[in-house]
Amino acid sequence: MDRTDVDLLVVGGGPGGSCAAAFARKKGLSVLLAERDRFPRFHIGESLLPIGNAILRDCGAWPKVEAAGFVRKLGAEFILGEGPQTKEIVFAEGYVPNLGSTFQVERRRFDSILLDHASSLGAEVRIGTTVRSLAEGEDSVVATLSGERGDEEVSARWVIDSGGRENLFAHPLKSRFEEAPFPKRAAVYSHFEGVRRADGPSGGNIVIARVGDGWFWVIPVSPTKTSVGLVTSVTNLRGRAAPEEAFAATVAGSPRLREVMSGACAVEPFRTTADYSYVRRQFASPRVVLGGDAAVFYDPIFSSGVYLSTRSSKLAVEMIWRAHEAGRPLRPAERRAYTRGLKAHCSVFKKLIDVFYDNSGFEVFMTPEPPWGLNSGIVSIVAGHVELAWPLWWRFKVFLAVCWLQRFIPLVPRITHSARVVSQPS
Repeated sequence: MDRTDVDLLVVGGGPGGSCAAAFARKKGLSVLLAERDRFPRFHIGESLLPIGNAILRDCGAWPKVEAAGFVRKLGAEFILGEGPQTKEIVFAEGYVPNLGSTFQVERRRFDSILLDHASSLGAEVRIGTTVRSLAEGEDSVVATLSGERGDEEVSARWVIDSGGRENLFAHPLKSRFEEAPFPKRAAVYSHFEGVRRADGPSGGNIVIARVGDGWFWVIPVSPTKTSVGLVTSVTNLRGRAAPEEAFAATVAGSPRLREVMSGACAVEPFRTTADYSYVRRQFASPRVVLGGDAAVFYDPIFSSGVYLSTRSSKLAVEMIWRAHEAGRPLRPAERRAYTRGLKAHCSVFKKLIDVFYDNSGFEVFMTPEPPWGLNSGIVSIVAGHVELAWPLWWRFKVFLAVCWLQRFIPLVPRITHSARVVSQPS
């Protein structure tokens, strides 16, 4: 069996894997990236966060993303699918400056841009190649790859697993999970032509509709094409001949979604994704680091997926580089700090998700001007700024307290919720 020696093996060629390869090449590490799928390929997770722009700049890919002509995203619109309530988030109105916009991306093109960028920096990219096993030793990791070249061994000083939720090889990091943070949910989605959009620049914003038993996303990914999906409980999908029946029934039951989808036609097959929230206990071992969805994935109401993947890649490479220069494996303290840091980011998104599913919290979130001028802080957090230094920390804590008090005292106007809406305890 042929054998290749590299400094870093990256598993997965999505945004996290491509950014990891780019950051590692900028450090001078030799990189082999193994991606199972053929590119370009369909993927969801199309709505970026402004906070992630800086990471794409740091890895050198931002000018290519800017030049690609993606739909500009200036904010987000949250609506109640069965009522008139609307909350517009305008990123430029946030407390933190320079988070005014980002992009909605068709992942076929976006992922290819990032992967080509990593290749242009000198990373060796193997498409159609699956990592079948990892054997972690004291000084290296031996991986078995399967692809066009047949089976091959790779000896790498380091491995970053950005391969997403699929668990194609056994490793202790991938066998231990924390208690699930949310009830089991699944997504049903496709791409459509003819979806109605707002006029002007706000037509590029993501629309999130809270509906009974879940929520809908509406993301414009090109001048004419829109990604639309339903996130709902697994229970809601049981007993249906096809998952798209739940999608169609939800649209039919929501006056606002009926309006948005009245002239829409699917141009892709419907797809489903299950297990919409999970957290592994540890994200790093002495020579293997989990990044992005390989480590943690939360219900994507607030579009955190690509940002968390690319941020974890940058942090993983920085941590690996320090150890590589010192000629040692990752120390336990470094591994704990990496895991804690990524989980701390996720915990802020988790609290926002709890607010969204809780009826009282949703009332506070949806009010145009929450009490005590909290809106600017919430806007910055929704834009992805979840490193909560004092000015954001106190605003977020007060916001969460108001959401709790709203259960007992109407600090903001009540919303008449459909009986179908599920309240999620925070």
